[in-house]
Amino acid sequence: MLFPAAYYDPNGGTGVCGSVLQNSDFIVALRIIHWDGGSHCRQSVKVQLKHYYPGHPQDLCPGCPGANGIDLSEGAMAALDPNYINDGAISVVWSFI
Repeated sequence: MLFPAAYYDPNGGTGVCGSVLQNSDFIVALRIIHWDGGSHCRQSVKVQLKHYYPGHPQDLCPGCPGANGIDLSEGAMAALDPNYINDGAISVVWSFI
């Protein structure tokens, strides 16, 4: 099943896991329903469009599209879709690994 993924700019802010997040980092932001009280902080996430991308949950995404949607930092989104600015949200499959 495919889920929507959009991108966001953390702009040097501190994520809920306590790390300073840059736009070029490979960051995955999860909806609160997948956050599990922070148990997934810095756990690897497999995000697939056309190839494997090893992201790490470091932030929450209260406005993510759909129940299983995620946000990716610009660095992560660019790794999956070099045309991400024009494409906007993309469809991905993701899971914890």
